[in-house]
Amino acid sequence: MDMKADGKQKLIRVFSGVADGALLLAGCIAAIATNAAGATYSAFYLQSVEILSIIEVCFFALFVIIEIVSAFTISDSTWHTAFVALALLGFHLTGADFLRTMFGAEQSIFSQIGDILHFFFFEGAAIALFLFWNYTYGLGIPRRVLFLGAGWALIALAAYASLYFFGYRMIGFGICVFGLIAATAYLYRRMGARQTDKTFIASEALFYALAGSAITAEACVLQNRSPIGFTAFHAIPLVLVFLSVYAAFAMRTDREALKASEYKLQYERIKARALKEQIKPHFIFNVLAAIQSLYRNDVDDGDRAVTLLARHLRTNIEASDTDFIPFEKELDNVQVLVDLENMRLGKKVNIIYDIDCTDFEIPVLSLQPYIENAIKYSRVNEKEDGFICISTRREEEGILVAVTDNGVGFDPSAVSASSCGIRNSSERFSMLMGVTPEIESEPGRGTSVRIFIKNSTPPPQIPKD
Repeated sequence: MDMKADGKQKLIRVFSGVADGALLLAGCIAAIATNAAGATYSAFYLQSVEILSIIEVCFFALFVIIEIVSAFTISDSTWHTAFVALALLGFHLTGADFLRTMFGAEQSIFSQIGDILHFFFFEGAAIALFLFWNYTYGLGIPRRVLFLGAGWALIALAAYASLYFFGYRMIGFGICVFGLIAATAYLYRRMGARQTDKTFIASEALFYALAGSAITAEACVLQNRSPIGFTAFHAIPLVLVFLSVYAAFAMRTDREALKASEYKLQYERIKARALKEQIKPHFIFNVLAAIQSLYRNDVDDGDRAVTLLARHLRTNIEASDTDFIPFEKELDNVQVLVDLENMRLGKKVNIIYDIDCTDFEIPVLSLQPYIENAIKYSRVNEKEDGFICISTRREEEGILVAVTDNGVGFDPSAVSASSCGIRNSSERFSMLMGVTPEIESEPGRGTSVRIFIKNSTPPPQIPKD
């Protein structure tokens, strides 16, 4: 199954690579061929280019308005696509075809300033797309790399602008292209398998269509001809691809929303089941019977037992209103449980605390099932030197929480299948913190539960109504 999925991903990358190559080279090849043939332009062709240029600018202006409104009303994540749309609008406002439509003369000061601004917006659109990928896919690009890329873009822009009037503008363009090739290779390496994501494929095509349009204009300059019509016609795939980015991003957002909804339902089911398991009627009845016996012998012991039971029940009820509590508070809950078990069973269980740190949070009542398991299955209270050790240790990549005992041990697979408490606690650790508790036990050798909480994996936010 994995081989099939891997083969499908490779096939997708091949097809998307071919499409990107076509978007990059089509306009350039057409410009070179047309100019080499010395083609002349009819009045109808020139009029069509003017109309097309105006329509395309209107499209990109509409994209900018939609993106800015969305950024203010929906989410700050849309600011990334808003910058892309704004750069594309500037790129076409300063394109040769639109400037010719608005100002007529091909070699006026407007066209010269427009060429420099055109290059500036080309760089801006490329950078905005890279930042969009970094944000959308959480690539975690270091700041020094971002500053290096911005510095390279400024150097290319300065070279392009300063050498423009001496006929060496291609040097600046070459510096920019070299930087874009390096940046693209760097981003592809960080993307990994995510290069087959529909949103990335669509936005990647937008990048290559943009680059193709810029290369087309520069190819015409090398031939000392104006790229009449090629900027306008090359904008058609840019508009279509930008719309496909919208579609792919919308599909991605809907899929993530559905996943979040399913996650919430699953979480609520597990939480309800966990709370149901935590307040066990037979446990309460046994504790009440033990309290009744204590009152016959010592009123003070009976009062203390009632206080412990009240704390235990209150903690379980309050668990429905919170997901996480400080670890120190969880230790207090554990001690209450152990005191009640000692009172109920009449056999003392020794708890050893080997605590290195407590400045973190865990799911509420998540350690309780492992303590109950040590008493019920590992039977530490039946040994004279029986103990349960709760320890924490801070390591370089996170915090290790361990619950160990020296009881008789058990078969973890057999217990996990029948113990709802252990299963619920493990599921809550997995859903809330992305952590999978490791349980190791052998008959006659005790039990060890290890929970490693990484620094880099903070608990996800639970959707609230």
